Amino acid sequence: MVLETGKRLAARGHQVDCVCIRADRAIVGTDSGITFHEIGGPLSSQIPFWLRFRSGCVRVADAVSRILDTSTGETVLFPQVFPANWWGSYIVENLPNLPCVWYCQEPSAFIHSASWINALPWPKNWIAKALNPKLRQSDLQACRKFKRVLVNSQYSKEYTRLVYGYSEEACRVVYLGFDPTRFRALKDEQREDSIICVAKLTRFKNVDRVIDAIRLLRDGGDGETKLHIVGTGDALPSLKLQTARLGLEQRVLFHGRLNDSDLVRLLQRSKGLCLASVDEPFGLVAIEAMACGTPVIAVDSGGPAEVVGTTAAGILVERPHPESIAKAMRILLGNNSEFETRSSAALARAADFDWERTVDRLQAEFMGVITCNLDQRVNCCRD
Repeated sequence: MVLETGKRLAARGHQVDCVCIRADRAIVGTDSGITFHEIGGPLSSQIPFWLRFRSGCVRVADAVSRILDTSTGETVLFPQVFPANWWGSYIVENLPNLPCVWYCQEPSAFIHSASWINALPWPKNWIAKALNPKLRQSDLQACRKFKRVLVNSQYSKEYTRLVYGYSEEACRVVYLGFDPTRFRALKDEQREDSIICVAKLTRFKNVDRVIDAIRLLRDGGDGETKLHIVGTGDALPSLKLQTARLGLEQRVLFHGRLNDSDLVRLLQRSKGLCLASVDEPFGLVAIEAMACGTPVIAVDSGGPAEVVGTTAAGILVERPHPESIAKAMRILLGNNSEFETRSSAALARAADFDWERTVDRLQAEFMGVITCNLDQRVNCCRD
């Protein structure tokens, strides 16, 4: 989201600055048009980050002040995922006249989602539960300072409003998009009988249910279908053990973390993407798969249900049961005409999600908060 929207805003003539802990040039590139301001220090996944959190906020605020000193026009603060939202809250408190829009991908799962916390391995789940009351209080206090909030789906909007109490007007949907220069279908691409999962490998993602679905296909006489699993995470060792126990080593292939070109190639060659988690906020990988002409199997909940909708671009299952997932796989794998129909529908649906359209919406929202600020109508963003 930062890179895709930032480089497009820069191409439209805006000055775009990104304050972050560090900017890996292998990821961010060198020609995005974005100026990166690295504050350094440990990552937020490390304990020292939290021991020095206050000083980190000060370093972020200093970086923002330097940006304001060099900017030639109106500036909008645009914090996004945790802990950037807490940094943004700190800056809003100290620079109340700075227009701000928070993009909430979702209320932080490790704070507000009991199912996500319970899916963590021991002892992380117990640590998260012990810290939860304090973290929840701090998050509510921080995020309620934002007057304008953008979210990635209608599902996320309702969830975000439920958690933080935002008004209908203050919380608005701006969908994510995909890059058509990278994610695209290839003409006459020879697809293999395979399904792909792309996820951070935690219990919450239910990848074990997808592996069980592959077992059901094998036991039902399908000896060819492969499952490509892309990603890393705490659940990886148990998923590999499950695969060995079921005798699926030749059918379930673990790829770890892939670069973009290799991931796109797998999406283009597979006959379906399976997203088995429940209540995902959006599911960007579903859009990217559909842009490659790859239909989506997803649970009928959260953002993925909204993305697939009532179209033939995918198959929604009521619950992440292996039997339901296996049944959906058979539809995509067993009939070439069925796959072609759904592949065409996937391409059509993906076209509804475009980064340029996202940037159009962002510009409109930024101008709205700038106007609010200039007119000094403090309550204009509230009901």
